Amino acid sequence: MLDSTPAAAVEQRDLYDRWPEFFRSWADDSTVLVGDAVHPMMPNLGQGGCQATEDGYRLGEELATVSHTREVGGALGAYSRKRVIRTSIVQGFAQLGSDLLVDFDLMMTIPILGPFFLTMTQLSMPWILRFLYTPEF
Repeated sequence: MLDSTPAAAVEQRDLYDRWPEFFRSWADDSTVLVGDAVHPMMPNLGQGGCQATEDGYRLGEELATVSHTREVGGALGAYSRKRVIRTSIVQGFAQLGSDLLVDFDLMMTIPILGPFFLTMTQLSMPWILRFLYTPEF
C-alpha cells in the first residue's frame, strides 16, 4: 500500500516518551506543568489525554483550597506531589506496552522467560485496567 502511495502523501510523525519526573517538582512559584508537558506517554493505552484531564481536576481541587495568592505555590506543589505517583505508573505501563508491541515476537523466542512474561502480563491485566480506570486518583 505504501509503495503505491505518492511520497508527498506520506507523513512521518515520531512518537516520544521519557522517564517519569520523580525528583523534580512540576511547579515553580506560580507556574505548573500538566499533561504531556510533564508526563508524555505512548498512545497505546489511550491515557495521555485521560491523565491530562485528571491533572486538571486535581489542580482545580488544590487551587480551591487557596484563600490568598501567597498560598498558590504550595497548592501547585501539592498537586505535583499527589499526581507524580499515578502518572509515573501509567507512563510505565504505556512504555511497557510499546516495548511489548515492538518486541513481542522476539520476547516469545526466549525459552521460559517469554511464556512467563506473557502469563504474568495476562494475570496482571485485570489489576492494571482497574488501576487505569478507577475514579480515585
